[in-house]
Amino acid sequence: MSATKGSHAPAFAASEAFFLSGVGGCIDAIGVLTLGGLFVSHMSGNSAALGAAFGQGDWRTGLPHLFAVPLFLVGLFAGYLWILRAPTHRGCASILLIEALLLTVFAFLLAREGSPERNTLAYFGFAALPLLAMGLQNATLREVGRSAFPSTYVTGVLDTLAKSTALAVISREERQINSCTASRVARLWFCYVLGALSGSAGLLVFRAGVLFLPVSVLVVIAARFLSTSGRQAG
Repeated sequence: MSATKGSHAPAFAASEAFFLSGVGGCIDAIGVLTLGGLFVSHMSGNSAALGAAFGQGDWRTGLPHLFAVPLFLVGLFAGYLWILRAPTHRGCASILLIEALLLTVFAFLLAREGSPERNTLAYFGFAALPLLAMGLQNATLREVGRSAFPSTYVTGVLDTLAKSTALAVISREERQINSCTASRVARLWFCYVLGALSGSAGLLVFRAGVLFLPVSVLVVIAARFLSTSGRQAG
């Protein structure tokens, strides 16, 4: 499927969506484990956590979660500003390579310094890298027609899973279509969880080096998009 400027008919979930879902889960798990429980790829958890902490008057606990939301938005904004001007495979590849660079810097700092103390300047500097990276990632596949979902959180995926399953039960005529939809979104959720498991287990064995697994995935997908863009230009 080629992506052209102005295309608004995304594939329900192309192969890249499953891999990027795994990247989202992996980075989120690593963030939780190395940044004191901070979610770096979905903001629902951070929004609830900051509200719960601030409601109890625990400002120090809530501050990192408050910090996370605008940084994630900055990443989203920058990604959309780039891709909406020219929603092409080349533009998507550029964003993924920038994301890979941010995560590489995060891996290097984590390997050199270890997990920073919460609420220090170093902590916020460390946290900004994966937060920006995850925001950027969300601005990619949907705009080039490769997925109907964001790739760093799965609440919408679970909603679609439940709805498609219900429709498969209700409508005999469209049972096969809805069952197929439910199967694909279930696999997206599974890839996210598998990524989280890989990130968590990888930290035990490879420490910060585990980050080069998602970085490698991003580089491979970017190379694939650049190759596709080259063939289209030819």
